[in-house]
Amino acid sequence: MDQTLPAPRFMDVFARHVAADPNRVACVFQPQGPDSALSLSYGELNRQVQERARLLVERGYGGQPLALLFPAGIDFVVNFLACLAAGAIAVPLNLSRNAQQLERTVRILEDAKTKAILTTARTREQLSGQLAESPQIELGEQAWIDEQQTGSTEAVGLPQPAPEQLAFVQYTSGSTGLPKGVMVSHANIVDNQLAIQQACGHRKGLIAGGWLPQFHDMGLIGHLLQPLFLGGTYVSMPPMNFVQRPRRWLELISRYRIQSSAAPNFGYEHCVKFIGTREDLSGLDLSCWTVALNGSEPVSADTMRAFAERFRPLGFSADAFFPCYGMAETTLFVSGGPARSGIETLAFEPAAFDRGRLQTAEEGRWVVNCGRITPRLAVSIVAPESGRLTGADRIGEIWISGASVARGYLNNPRISAQQFGARLSPCDGRRYLRTGDMGFVRDGMLFVTGRIKEMLILRGRNLYPYDIERTCSGHPDVAGNNGASVFTVESGGENRLAAIVEIRRNAFLNRDHAELRQELREAVMSAHDVALDRLLLVKPGDIPKTTSGKVRRTACRALIAAEETQPA
Repeated sequence: MDQTLPAPRFMDVFARHVAADPNRVACVFQPQGPDSALSLSYGELNRQVQERARLLVERGYGGQPLALLFPAGIDFVVNFLACLAAGAIAVPLNLSRNAQQLERTVRILEDAKTKAILTTARTREQLSGQLAESPQIELGEQAWIDEQQTGSTEAVGLPQPAPEQLAFVQYTSGSTGLPKGVMVSHANIVDNQLAIQQACGHRKGLIAGGWLPQFHDMGLIGHLLQPLFLGGTYVSMPPMNFVQRPRRWLELISRYRIQSSAAPNFGYEHCVKFIGTREDLSGLDLSCWTVALNGSEPVSADTMRAFAERFRPLGFSADAFFPCYGMAETTLFVSGGPARSGIETLAFEPAAFDRGRLQTAEEGRWVVNCGRITPRLAVSIVAPESGRLTGADRIGEIWISGASVARGYLNNPRISAQQFGARLSPCDGRRYLRTGDMGFVRDGMLFVTGRIKEMLILRGRNLYPYDIERTCSGHPDVAGNNGASVFTVESGGENRLAAIVEIRRNAFLNRDHAELRQELREAVMSAHDVALDRLLLVKPGDIPKTTSGKVRRTACRALIAAEETQPA
């Protein structure tokens, strides 16, 4: 693809690949083992997409928000592309039947003012009754569209959405409040696809995918759309299959020769912790995996090095690691790479770093390089209090401008203006997205230090909870991934450091809790020179988290407040 030409709509690019090679495999979904795999060629996928798109146009859903409630699989791919082709606005949602997630789904359906729900017949049967009991939602019989419904046999012309027209709404995880719907246009999609391709060095015919949820921005933009943008193959599996047995991710990569696969940091940590050293992995070959993206949460150099060492005998190279940075508000990608550059870190003097100053040192506070900022975006580091550019030796808020930045939050003009309408000076005509993330830039490379809202301010020091959480997670009795949540609570008019730590079930039942608390407090004091004032030990799975695995710190504060009788 000539990247110097103006970018067309995504479905225009897809149509080119259909015409050029209709028999090439476009997508593969493996729900269980290899024998269960389902696939569609470009020609077959296009036929199904066109049929569904004509049905949506026939029913007058062009320009209307439509919820997508699908289990992981090919049905989601067909219906998302059909929305793009029909000029409808896709609203991808997490299909989960637990009470908390259902409540979130109802809030999103209400906020997005969705006109219909695209789903499967089975899901419709299971959910229609539950949603009918929600007074906020008014969906008639015709508002449910499953895979068994078809349109008329008459030819229906499909629209050509303008590049600036909304393509889909990506709802944020809602870790600090109600979820917000990011409005992503057709132009945003194509610009970000080009940014990903350029940064990763992806080529035509790319094979990409993994276990990431299809409704989430990284799984949707990075795994699903990128290979289809390049005339390649999208390969996927249910996320829960990975959680239950992480080696299945590696088996998927090896079997289908996946070249590019992404995960949050906890995905790599999950493999290191739960793929046994005695497991027979001799049949796996990971030499095909040349771009291993790590993003969506704080990136750990220790985790990546442990993963690379653990799976080096399978052909995995540490140079394949691709730490990156992005968010739904920028469609997805902001920085990463260049490809094959692996893991790079810088060390800073801790006392200066905690006060927002950058003073390099041989040892100290290590920060992972999240890669080169795509030239398709402008990134500035700004003092959040004043809105002015920081000096080169200061940490500041990351502000972003460019064609991948979304249009704002759906039905939320006030917060959209605050977050998407920032300006540096009257001389700078650009509008910037305020990301709420702190970091700095060195030689065109972006280093991310943490979230403003999550930054802990203690006695004039700026501490990031992730660093202390990693120290807690290093204790042998701490359970699983993201097994700690660190935050501040007010006590006696001062901020105090608090933590909730998940303990392995056997240790929780059999070890002395007072002894465990003392060991964790000593580890934190030794590594960070700060004392844990409140420390709650809980069983695995008790820390409140979002659907994407991020810790919900506000809920954690409420949890520890409710446990004031817990022995200190």
